[in-house]
Amino acid sequence: MFYRIAILDADADALRRTEEILSAYGAAHPKHELETACFTHTEPFMESVCRTGHAGEWTFDMAVMDIYLPDGNGLECARTLRDNGYEGIIIFQSSSAEYAVEAFQVDAIQYILKPVSQEQLFAAVDRAVGKLNRHRKTRSKKETGEQPASSAEKMTSEKRRTYRYTVGFFIDTLLAKWNSHKNG
Repeated sequence: MFYRIAILDADADALRRTEEILSAYGAAHPKHELETACFTHTEPFMESVCRTGHAGEWTFDMAVMDIYLPDGNGLECARTLRDNGYEGIIIFQSSSAEYAVEAFQVDAIQYILKPVSQEQLFAAVDRAVGKLNRHRKTRSKKETGEQPASSAEKMTSEKRRTYRYTVGFFIDTLLAKWNSHKNG
């Protein structure tokens, strides 16, 4: 699968390191083709990420961004993206944990403290790729009119039996307690 990733970081060394790690990810996962674009300022980043391409799809599938920027704040960029309907993956990397909680309020998939290790970014991209693939499959089913399987259809027969037994046991226990309380 093909993934486009926008990287926003004012620190040239961190930007280069992130791009190198993503290149190594692509080499380690040949079935995933990654294309990166690097930005050091918020305005060109936002102009590029907010653009839509073919069939209204976003230009970038993922945005990897720093929080502290000389001309803005990565968290504000993420809020603006979400307010404009951006459904892509957001990964933050920052020198401070100060905004970690707020980062998840804009549906960031990961908040990594600098210096970012290859293992950390690989794990975040693995999660991102999984989420993107599920999103693409769901979108594809909607476009073809295929109905996604309900959770009950996804259950194996063994899981159904276990579920029925557990629910039945729970109901029986509640009824027994209610009856003992009522009669007692």
